Amino acid sequence: MLSIIISSYQPSYYNQLAQNIHKSIGENFEYEIIRIENPNMMSIAKAYNLGAKRAQFLNLLFLHEDVIFHTQNWGKKIIDYLKNSTTGVVGVAGSSYVPKAPSRS
Repeated sequence: MLSIIISSYQPSYYNQLAQNIHKSIGENFEYEIIRIENPNMMSIAKAYNLGAKRAQFLNLLFLHEDVIFHTQNWGKKIIDYLKNSTTGVVGVAGSSYVPKAPSRS
């Protein structure tokens, strides 16, 4: 249901993220992780585009490898947002900073 594309250059960060995804995305949630090894050889956009071409699911999640999810069952939550016909893209960010630009928390 969700193809997770990661541009990776630090194996320890990637391994930590892959374990975190497995533990937090939700039981019986269908996903794949596509790791694009990128030791500064290409732009992140190119790495993400390569990953998108390999994806088996229509829903794509592009991640930096230094992300850690704290929310449990977040995979279903993202898919639920994407099911809304008025939603085209979901942005996921972790910060205590809230910009003045329109956003939904």
